[in-house]
Amino acid sequence: MKPQRLLAMSASILFLVTGCGGSESGPAAVLSPTASIVSTTVPERAPGSAGDIEQACAELKFVQDLSDQTAAATNEILQRVATDPEGTSEAEIIAAFATLATEIEASLPETLAAYDRAAAVAPSGIDAEIRAVADGTARLTPALVEAFTKIQTADDLANIQGIFAKPELQDAARDAGIASLRIDNFTNPNCGFQFSNS
Repeated sequence: MKPQRLLAMSASILFLVTGCGGSESGPAAVLSPTASIVSTTVPERAPGSAGDIEQACAELKFVQDLSDQTAAATNEILQRVATDPEGTSEAEIIAAFATLATEIEASLPETLAAYDRAAAVAPSGIDAEIRAVADGTARLTPALVEAFTKIQTADDLANIQGIFAKPELQDAARDAGIASLRIDNFTNPNCGFQFSNS
């Protein structure tokens, strides 16, 4: 596969896996789970409550860090291809993306739990946007993981963008992207960081 073609295709993948959150502003920290991931349901805050801005910021920052970690891992693969296209075999590239898919899949429950906690304590209005981004993440991530794990040839990798041609996934990506931008209106003044990757 020509390196230029791979780079263009992978840039689109990078946008899709980090488009719902992640600053891509620098190297991401390697995150280690501190507890077992359990499906959690956080009670909605009481009517009239202003929410817990500090906790909401902390949960959204955690999600952003996971997103940045994915971006960093993807960039590492692309960098390898860009700097040594002749020395990097297609098999190595395919294996690297398969490993990345496993990591993305493993982090999904933790990511969705953080969204759930953030939405439960966020101020009114922002909670709906957080849930919209979480919904998009929940719908897009399995499709990406499935596509990565089915890659057997370079052509499979080159055609991977086709999975996002489905209208329902395009809608999910659009809605999550818009909600992510709206979350910026909360995180920029209250948390000191931009949530979206725009």
